[in-house]
Amino acid sequence: MSLHHLRVALGASVLLIGCGSAPRDPARARPPERRDPIPRTQGASCRAAADRMAVVIGEHAPDQPDGDIHERALFELRCETDHWSDETRSCLATITSDAEADGCLHTLTQTQQQALADDRARLRAERDGHAPE
Repeated sequence: MSLHHLRVALGASVLLIGCGSAPRDPARARPPERRDPIPRTQGASCRAAADRMAVVIGEHAPDQPDGDIHERALFELRCETDHWSDETRSCLATITSDAEADGCLHTLTQTQQQALADDRARLRAERDGHAPE
């Protein structure tokens, strides 16, 4: 290989290296995030959800038109302790029937559902005069 060929090869190599693309900027590689046109708002309070739940439950007990205070307290306590989601609280705060309540309660996690069921069973047992399990 002659000196001329080495210069041409070296020049071509430098040219190819110099024309390479710059490393990709990860911030530019992502498409821009789409903003939700409807702003997120905080869900109903635990108290509002518990109040509405107690009223719906209270419809089965004519002597307690505003709902059972023990059920209300139990729902509010479970909601606050277990950190129920905005979706669950908002759903429960607007229920008008047992079927709607059941639908809302399915938005709870398995652990939250179990804790609520256990506490409700304990409350019923205490009312019926049985020792809680």
